[in-house]
Amino acid sequence: MSKKQQHDYYYSFTSPPTEEPASSSSLSQPLNPSAPPTTSDSFLPPPPSYDDALAPSTTTVFQPAPPPNKPNYDGYVLDVSSPPFNPNVMPLMSMPTPDSNTSIPHNTSDYGLLDQDDYRPNAPLLSDTEANHNNGDNDPFRGRPAPPGYSLYRAKYEIVRDGIISRDKHINQDGEALLQFLCQHNKPPRMKIHFYGYHEETVWVSQSTRNSDGELVEERVPSTRRIDDFEFDIDCSDNISNVCQGIYILPNPKTGEQKTLRQLCDEYCHSKNKLKELKLTKQVDWDYNGLTRALTSAIRDSGFYEHVEITYVMENHEIVVKTDFSISRWVDNRWIKLALILSCLWIIVYPLVWLFKQKFGHSDLKSAWNMNISERDWYGVHIQDVINSCRGNYITGGRFFKKRPSSYSVNMKL
Repeated sequence: MSKKQQHDYYYSFTSPPTEEPASSSSLSQPLNPSAPPTTSDSFLPPPPSYDDALAPSTTTVFQPAPPPNKPNYDGYVLDVSSPPFNPNVMPLMSMPTPDSNTSIPHNTSDYGLLDQDDYRPNAPLLSDTEANHNNGDNDPFRGRPAPPGYSLYRAKYEIVRDGIISRDKHINQDGEALLQFLCQHNKPPRMKIHFYGYHEETVWVSQSTRNSDGELVEERVPSTRRIDDFEFDIDCSDNISNVCQGIYILPNPKTGEQKTLRQLCDEYCHSKNKLKELKLTKQVDWDYNGLTRALTSAIRDSGFYEHVEITYVMENHEIVVKTDFSISRWVDNRWIKLALILSCLWIIVYPLVWLFKQKFGHSDLKSAWNMNISERDWYGVHIQDVINSCRGNYITGGRFFKKRPSSYSVNMKL
């Protein structure tokens, strides 16, 4: 990772330095030695296509490959009670009324058998009976307003970089309200691709030490430092679909019991543990391995042979629900954490917290999201901008963000 460590990345790969191909070295020499070298982008070759970038390298030097894609839903079961939906378009939650256009299904299985009195030709109709009853003065509901419609409970929550955290008391006690809260805030996550290139330089520095005789001796020792060549982000949040593909729940590994999301919410609410915690994790399905290999190959093809780090950083990808008890707040208080670390009491406190904390859904509750664009199409749209950004031609505004002024190192061939 870079100097600014990323703890919320979803997929990351760092390619070590490679040797410059012999063909690239020969082509990098100017055809006319007396002519000054040109740096115009019009003379630079276009980046390789997606298929060419994924083609096996012809070099004999071993290069590590990016890690395989994470098994997103291996062993998980789709919750049929939570079908795919668009969280930005919530359904109208209201009770149907007889005068509405909504067709209300009727079940006649509990009507019973017909009696002989039901075949009377002059038997009064039910509608006439209800009309006479409604027009009577003995109607106990006459003059009263209609019952209120069904509304969603709006729980309080805190917005953080990883998502949202709520300590609302009501959703800690009502499973239906907790289910509504999860569905209401199960919105598309945000994702950006972080590009970071650097090289290492070793310099000799003077260091004064004392020898066995107590004399001050000055010696030169090597020191390696990291030199940043480029660092920028590309926001991919707009390419994530607005439709959630469903909720996936991992069955109980011991009993094999498969729970629904509502059952998991009820189990959380019924728990009396003051340190209980429920978490829903959002995951985006994409071929990170193939796209990372293609991007790394294209950056190498542009002439950069030093360290290349490509990281997929996720934001707004968690929904966490905790209790409102004081002990739960103390555990998350940063000042208390600092005091425990300075006093070394964390050696006792943290194991106890880990032992007594009850977690729900931390490793067995996920919501699935897809990308609106394939890896091949994304590569074709953005690869030229990626190469330009690596060369220092940062785009101001929009989807590209300049981290620090940089340029290619002295070891780079253009």
